[in-house]
Amino acid sequence: MHSAYKFVLPQELHATRPPEARGVGRDGVRLLVLDRANGSTKHDVFRNLTSHLRRGDLLVFNVSRTLPAVLQAKARSQGNNVEIRLAERLTDGSWLALLLCQRQADGTGTTFDQNEISDAERFACGLHSGMILDFSNELSATVLERNTAIPRLWRLEFSLKGQQFFEQIYALGKPIRYEYVPEDWALDNYQTIYATEPGSAEMPSAGRAFSWDVMFRLKKQASTQQTSFSIQVCHPTWTTNSTRNTRPPKRSISSVSALPMP
Repeated sequence: MHSAYKFVLPQELHATRPPEARGVGRDGVRLLVLDRANGSTKHDVFRNLTSHLRRGDLLVFNVSRTLPAVLQAKARSQGNNVEIRLAERLTDGSWLALLLCQRQADGTGTTFDQNEISDAERFACGLHSGMILDFSNELSATVLERNTAIPRLWRLEFSLKGQQFFEQIYALGKPIRYEYVPEDWALDNYQTIYATEPGSAEMPSAGRAFSWDVMFRLKKQASTQQTSFSIQVCHPTWTTNSTRNTRPPKRSISSVSALPMP
């Protein structure tokens, strides 16, 4: 199964910008259509999705919203700057996160290019259990312990919970972006239009091309059915030997509930 879908994507085909920045609507991206009866393929655009659906087809939507999962903090005792990349929310309310040391500014006030920092430096600022990380006057976190399965991850207990926590995260954080994306984009560019439940460290990207026009046409197409559930999309780079964002995200089912789409 894995070998059948293994491929190399040429650099020039990386999506370095959202389609809207290229003058293309969400639903104007390309769509590859596979005929399961004969194995043939053809190219179309996503806005024509409804023309490829048959009576009784079921569409399943992941309603998890993308979090601005990259946060900057300062270690309260050491004074080190630490970047936090949220990976996964656990059932007890704590979070698994990747903690990365940030090289300090030099005497002239300039900051070193973070791309020049080696992975050894990124993990060499005295990370340990019991550290207090300050994100703002309102939000801090206690570093609890390393994850035994994935030692690069630490478990964090934040000082705020629920709505107050998410308000701080959305005010302070930035979305995770891949190495081949040269500039920051607003969080809205990393959301699907139907997302409702905050929780994904990275965008559930399979549904990004759905536009309101496509959704309305699906609603009118009574022969198809829609349902929704939430699957948390976790940050992937902690599973590799590098901290560069080069791999697609890992899906982790944290909560699933089948609900009719409105």
